[in-house]
Amino acid sequence: MKLNAFLSYALFLTLLVGCGEDVSSNRKMGSPIVDRPTIETGGDVVLSSQLHRERGAPVLTSAQEISRISSNDLPVVSYRTIPLMEKDDEGSKRNVTTRNDLGRPTVTCGIATTLTGIDSRINDCFQKNADKSLWEGFRFGSAGEGIWKLVSRTDAGLEIWLDNRTGLVWSDLVSTSENVNTFNWCKASGNDDLPTSPATINCSELMDQTRVCQDLFIESLGANVSWRLPTRNDFLQADINGSRFVLKRENSSGLWTATMRAAATGRTEAWVYNSTDGTLSAGNLTSERQVRCVGAAIR
Repeated sequence: MKLNAFLSYALFLTLLVGCGEDVSSNRKMGSPIVDRPTIETGGDVVLSSQLHRERGAPVLTSAQEISRISSNDLPVVSYRTIPLMEKDDEGSKRNVTTRNDLGRPTVTCGIATTLTGIDSRINDCFQKNADKSLWEGFRFGSAGEGIWKLVSRTDAGLEIWLDNRTGLVWSDLVSTSENVNTFNWCKASGNDDLPTSPATINCSELMDQTRVCQDLFIESLGANVSWRLPTRNDFLQADINGSRFVLKRENSSGLWTATMRAAATGRTEAWVYNSTDGTLSAGNLTSERQVRCVGAAIR
């Protein structure tokens, strides 16, 4: 009996872990500043289950998935271990409601000079755009997506979003004051390497002193964010968290990543991310692609 009681208590604790995002839409005091991302200092990270699920069903943790399957307690009407051909794709109107479907934010926010820090900007955007300043994966996604919060919107409609799960912020598609909106990899990454074996591309010439992400300065945010070109894994993690359903999509050229392609001879290619379907492809470093930057928010 004591063993059964202990197992029951352990199962209860397991089911409590990671349910924060299931209740995170409870916006206390009219503010979306909830379920702040925690910094892991060691030990196991609580990960969301990526089971296909009915839109609106709570996002389970991986521990909950294992526990419920082990105890034969997984609600088959909400979660699927066998995919449905009708619904379980990488994300479409069949199973996901995107920020575009819901309507993009329309009111300028998060740029007032009186605002300091990321959290105050998020609150300002929530006060001015309400639910249009949020995208909640458990409500609108189909697997283990997280929560996204609008940090700022300019008069020109440029948007900055926070991935609440990682704490990183994502820029809009970058263009220069000359309306240049595609760049070679060297400019996008800020790399100015001279060609050395086995490299065959001279970034010191291709970059022309342009460092797209490192030089990105969004006046409304000032020094609140330190920007860089996202790595391949940054895009993949953001994709898991729901970025394709929140951020604006690029044109057919795809987005540069900071990650070289290992199989390319002469270090001539880097990975390119496509937000239409979350796929990756190879791009020659000299080719022109669009750029989205990722940043560490300085609160």
